[in-house]
Amino acid sequence: MPKLSKKEYIIKAAKLYGLADIEIEGLKNHLDGTMPNDFIERRCAALFRLYEIYNSTEYNERIDPDADGLITLNDYAFEVSKRRLSGSKIGKFWILSSNLEAYLATVPANMSYEVESQYLNVSEKNNFLIPQLAKQIGIDATIYYKGEYTNEERNGEVEKFHLTRNLLKDNETLIRGSSFVKCNPNRLMLDLDKILETTDKYVKKHYKKYKLPQEDLEKARQEIRQGLIKQTIFNKIVFNENESNEKWGLIVGEDKRLRLAPLFSYDFCANVKTIGKMQHRVVDGNKEYIEDFILRYSKEPWFKEWIESTVLDLDLDKAIADMERKTGVVLTDQEREYYNFAIMEKMHSKVVNVSDLNYDEQLVVQEKKKNLTMGERLSRVRKIVHDKKEDIKFFISRDRDDR
Repeated sequence: MPKLSKKEYIIKAAKLYGLADIEIEGLKNHLDGTMPNDFIERRCAALFRLYEIYNSTEYNERIDPDADGLITLNDYAFEVSKRRLSGSKIGKFWILSSNLEAYLATVPANMSYEVESQYLNVSEKNNFLIPQLAKQIGIDATIYYKGEYTNEERNGEVEKFHLTRNLLKDNETLIRGSSFVKCNPNRLMLDLDKILETTDKYVKKHYKKYKLPQEDLEKARQEIRQGLIKQTIFNKIVFNENESNEKWGLIVGEDKRLRLAPLFSYDFCANVKTIGKMQHRVVDGNKEYIEDFILRYSKEPWFKEWIESTVLDLDLDKAIADMERKTGVVLTDQEREYYNFAIMEKMHSKVVNVSDLNYDEQLVVQEKKKNLTMGERLSRVRKIVHDKKEDIKFFISRDRDDR
């Protein structure tokens, strides 16, 4: 691929770095010579520094994990930006290399997340294991790598991060589900039917706004609907305790077409618990059990084939082996046993059971009632009561505002 010109490189770097549109316009005018601006060049000195490395004869700056899955940042020329972190609760900064590869550096879950201490190691390793499980059943998911940086300015302190490649291509944007699926933010249970319906309306409105072809609209509607259902089923299988609308989104391509973003949030998978706080869960009506979702969406023409041909064959041992090979992360025997219980025995087995019962609703309901623990029943009741109280508060506050 031919090298970018100086202007092409600097403008692309500016977008990845997170400069505002007005700043990028000023940068273009400066580079064109139509409106020279020394202040803009000083402000963007980091980008010009990267270009000099990119344009050098010794240039070789592609960031890749080593044989142990580790990215040692000291081996690369890069700049750090915090300007693209809006809405990110885990992001620490963006890394932009001279090759214009962008990585999001995140911090492993810690007590600031209110994660119970016994789940901290599991929460951290979720970033490496869960994407390998998603891949097995045809779900796109961001992959994380271990990252280290030896900070000489702090007496050689080694800083550790989780790094994931930018999931957006040139001129693409991520729209989180929460920006168009509006609901009471304090409600714990999020109805999947409402999410699907609201998302579909948003997609239709978007394609109409940009006058995109009808066949492209229908393709996007089908793929996004299927993708959201698959992501929800997967979240249930991997026991994701936080299914907030902040945790998924749509990507607007350079051609304005929409597609579902890959999975990118795994901190609360594998039944990771928080301290004194209940998380958002996606439900079918008031039902949040995986059997209810399997029965409901088994009526979709593509669904059973997806379950039978991929989901039933989910292989935790293979996912662990793939994780170790690609990221260098190794599970202890105790952690392996925990994942097997939380994901395979507790959740995946329920999908297998529905399939074995031939998706017969009456048989599945009888089996589920027999196996449902008192704790699970109480947890469900607490969430329903909580949401009824929050709905009343939300109605009262909105009624006051209307007056």
